[in-house]
Amino acid sequence: MIAHDYDRLLNPADGVKPLDFGAEGTTGSLDPNGRVVALNTYHPQHGYVTLTTADPFDETRHYTQTAVRAYRAELAALRGFGPHFGQPVLQRQAILLDGVLPQVRLTLGGGETVEVTTWAQDGGAVQIWEHPGLAPHWRGRLSLQRCAYTQLTEGGPIPMPPLKTRVSLANGVLTIENPALEWAAAIAGFAPDDAWEMAADGPLALDVPGLSDTTVLTWGVGPDGASARAAALRLASEDPYRLLEQTRAVWHARRSDGVGDDLAWRGLAYGWMMGVPVGETLCILTDHMLLPLAWNRDAYYVARALLGWRDEANDFVRRHLLWLFETAERVDGAWGRCYLANGRVKDRAYQLDQQLYPVLELAEYAQETGDWRTWERLRPQVGQVFDALLARRAGDRWLFSTEETPADDPMPMPYHLSSHILLWRVLRRMALIEPDGAWAGMAAAVRDEVQRSFIAPRNGTPIYAYATDGGRRHHFYHDANDVPLALAPAWGFVSAEDPVWLATVEFAFSPANEGGHYARRLGSVHTPAPWPLGDIQELIIAQLQGDEGRARRAQARLAAAAQWDGALPEATAPDSARVVSRHWFAWPNALLACVARGVLMRP
Repeated sequence: MIAHDYDRLLNPADGVKPLDFGAEGTTGSLDPNGRVVALNTYHPQHGYVTLTTADPFDETRHYTQTAVRAYRAELAALRGFGPHFGQPVLQRQAILLDGVLPQVRLTLGGGETVEVTTWAQDGGAVQIWEHPGLAPHWRGRLSLQRCAYTQLTEGGPIPMPPLKTRVSLANGVLTIENPALEWAAAIAGFAPDDAWEMAADGPLALDVPGLSDTTVLTWGVGPDGASARAAALRLASEDPYRLLEQTRAVWHARRSDGVGDDLAWRGLAYGWMMGVPVGETLCILTDHMLLPLAWNRDAYYVARALLGWRDEANDFVRRHLLWLFETAERVDGAWGRCYLANGRVKDRAYQLDQQLYPVLELAEYAQETGDWRTWERLRPQVGQVFDALLARRAGDRWLFSTEETPADDPMPMPYHLSSHILLWRVLRRMALIEPDGAWAGMAAAVRDEVQRSFIAPRNGTPIYAYATDGGRRHHFYHDANDVPLALAPAWGFVSAEDPVWLATVEFAFSPANEGGHYARRLGSVHTPAPWPLGDIQELIIAQLQGDEGRARRAQARLAAAAQWDGALPEATAPDSARVVSRHWFAWPNALLACVARGVLMRP
């Protein structure tokens, strides 16, 4: 028997958000009572679909940021579909088994104890509810929807399929269908002596009688009701306790090989959950609830955190590289801003760094695993990427324009600093693999161009500008999303004692950084508030400078910003740890896992 010594009791004072579970592209979240607020799965046409208790987003308000933010906040406060016992809940206790699988224990008004354990399994999910002496009713509003894809900087909404909900109960199996989606979900494990059907143009409020003492619910999905029911019943035919122990054994082994810090562990575990199989390939989502889309930038840091962790993680990265180069669409040779899980471009805006991270991921993967077969398979496309990139070169100068910042915002000037540092990094990696090529010379030329074009005096002190027009105009700013600047000394672009770099990061963490500085922390104009990504940048800078006090302060800010399950949001309030934006966001925890594993601090 495995000793489950990684179980973690959660503290509600750290900020309650829905608890997450997932495996092999199936993801979900639970409310504080253990009820399911969403079960999300891959869809070959729509990318990602959700069985959810959420109301649909108002499609007329995609360009209204206040509406988008409000909807996202509502998703974090949803109440789920689950048992109601007719008594108040006096006490809740949440545990992450082996640091990842959610288990919720409730103490009811009559002194009874209820316990539920939930995990993803074989394309669906399993819940074991222990409720001795109680026969609850299962209630909640459910519908099947395509995920809303609510963005603050909308690049063009994809029309939402009609919300048609058809629900039936027969032989203890609840089936929910949306014929407009050509998708269905089924939940097996209810009392078998009731049967009915309902339909509506919207969510349906359900009330389903349950069994006494113990209820095992198995959740299945498929393109129609029959296939979803078959999937749920296949899971129901298995011993749930055996399945749970097998799942725990897998996660226990992963945790024993992982990092000790709970926030960094969240980066590995949640990043793993965000891997969505697409045939032979695998997409990495930025999160499963708010924006189940793929950004090359975000996915790189998840992949970088996982690479070298375990053999199975290396294969995870290999499959993601195949998705990037062989599944994801490229328009005129360029990757778009973001993607549906099926590889379809969601937003076509051109971002320079999004062209570079896939090549860096491939080069690091090949060098660190020795899988040169995958390198040779994808190497011709690397040439195509650079052909498309060089076509955007500014004449005979080594400047490359970008339409947007790494925060998906419009550029104040065409040339962006941290993307050019990243370009230098990619060229240097290519030179290590192909030393007889032109890569080393190109890298030197890019570095010389950065020194010539981006350094400018601010109040008499030379610093790196955030952006330039390539002439005499410079934009002074630094953003929590621009990680390559913080990593520049670790990569060897400059030394940690370089006066220009030192002056730049001093400016970045000062009130002079208008739009990027909040209460002595680094943030972004994208969401005007402190960002954990900024705190991690400060941690990187502190480590490079050997400033242990500053590193401890950055770690304390991260601990305060983390929610009870270790999830780092996009942004918090300047004067508290209250989440301002995005309760779910894979990138910050993944970046922290990279720092904890030391994989970014290599020349």
